[in-house]
Amino acid sequence: MNCIEILEKLVARESTNPGALEEGVAEDILALLKDAVSELSGTVEKLEVEAHRPIVRVLLLGETKECFSFICHMDTVPIGLHWEKNPFGEWEGNRLYGRGSCDMKGGTAAAISAFLQILALAKKEKQKPKNSLQMVFTCDEEGDMKGVEKAIQAGWLDKDTLLMDTEPTDGTIQTAHKGRFWYEWQFHGKAAHASEPETGIDAILSMAMAIPEAKKGVDALEKDSFLGDSKICFGQCSGGIHPYQVPAEAKVSVDMRLVPPYTAETGKEILEKAVEKVQKTYPGLQSTILITGNRPAIPHYEESLLLAKCKKAIEAAGYPKAQVCPFPGYTDTAVVAGKCDNHTTLSYGPGSLDMAHQRDEYVEKDDVLRCEKVYFELLRDFYMNGI
Repeated sequence: MNCIEILEKLVARESTNPGALEEGVAEDILALLKDAVSELSGTVEKLEVEAHRPIVRVLLLGETKECFSFICHMDTVPIGLHWEKNPFGEWEGNRLYGRGSCDMKGGTAAAISAFLQILALAKKEKQKPKNSLQMVFTCDEEGDMKGVEKAIQAGWLDKDTLLMDTEPTDGTIQTAHKGRFWYEWQFHGKAAHASEPETGIDAILSMAMAIPEAKKGVDALEKDSFLGDSKICFGQCSGGIHPYQVPAEAKVSVDMRLVPPYTAETGKEILEKAVEKVQKTYPGLQSTILITGNRPAIPHYEESLLLAKCKKAIEAAGYPKAQVCPFPGYTDTAVVAGKCDNHTTLSYGPGSLDMAHQRDEYVEKDDVLRCEKVYFELLRDFYMNGI
């Protein structure tokens, strides 16, 4: 199968999270790669993270243990409502519409196709690559990222792995990540009759007063020269048990994207200070702050060997020099960078992150083929020259 046929096959297979999950698309990927890898005495592994939620690895051992690896997540976000196009694949001109076409089955298809071409080259040349070449396919990237954590635990990825994901990057190379910190922020007031609110402590009002104070706290943090400023979002809130009662309880979920050197504790301190300001009006107000997600910021490493190799591959494929910039979200590569202290991770793939998770998501054929060429040149460099 060529690159575009692989893309069509992957998009046609639902792998929503939550939803159909990754088992089916994992089998499709194994069907594409297993025989070609096995012919060269390569390694093919499949591990269950949860029921119907595997991760997959294909590995072609080189002359050394040094390893370059692609990492591609198999899951997509749910399809959602009000699509005008077929969410399992519909062409319109140069665009293939479908859930996951951009995030990130376009990049996955391009990487698989390039990897198959290198396997064919290795079979023809009858020689090992200078260093090991690998592909890792993960589950749950669109959730808690349990798949990549399992891959780390299994020893598939470590501090020394040169690791590239194929997330959509608008033709840029993206290398750094703001910290992704999640909190459950609870407010504990005092119930009272709605006709006498002064006798209680309104937890919802207290929350509403504290939220803008937290926003001010995040906005006051110093910017990072590469990653820019820090962000805060209040995704869900709830409170109260009756329309005519002063609410005693309220809570809000908080998502902070903080630049280095700020940490999850920095964010918690900002929330605590916001509560202290509200307590000047409501001294009896209490608050509980739970850290529910803690992914550290990943800085930019200009000296990264993989960054240099990627730039070289783009030039070898005949494309203009790519801009290097931060990744706006958080990826599997960021998890490896944070947990393994790995300084050689980056993102480069077809499509735009602005299109990811959207209704009528699409990727452009020419963009997928561009990345296929770049991935092949990168793999060929590692195959012939090594690290």
